[in-house]
Amino acid sequence: MYKVELLPAIMTPLVNKFYDAHRVRGRAAKHDKVSVVKDGSEIIAACRLQPVDGNWLLVGVYVAPQRRNQGIAKTLIESAIKQFRSEQSRQIIYTFAYCHLSDFYLSLGFQRNSRELPPELASRLSSYLGQNRKLMAMYYV
Repeated sequence: MYKVELLPAIMTPLVNKFYDAHRVRGRAAKHDKVSVVKDGSEIIAACRLQPVDGNWLLVGVYVAPQRRNQGIAKTLIESAIKQFRSEQSRQIIYTFAYCHLSDFYLSLGFQRNSRELPPELASRLSSYLGQNRKLMAMYYV
């Protein structure tokens, strides 16, 4: 049975080891809110809520390839949002979703970004788009 948990900051190296093993871009920092799905003691999925200039950005959503299409990403993101909202109920959560996953994020309650992004997030998105990543800004209210 799978277990979703919020990792304490001291456990951040464990998620980075998971990301490294799967060649995932980005690294978790101790100030991130890191959620993982475990099968026993093995991390099989992870995501991070990263503070960015007073805003929060959902990043690093990754499920191990052999565990995909089982609803794990949905469970992980919903759990991360629920945990975060128990602490900060009114904070908007942004994400830069790959375009081919926009319907998935819409099904979780994210909206396409019709609002202006905060400057630091707009700058990051612009940089990613300049790297030919097919991303779209979305937010969860």
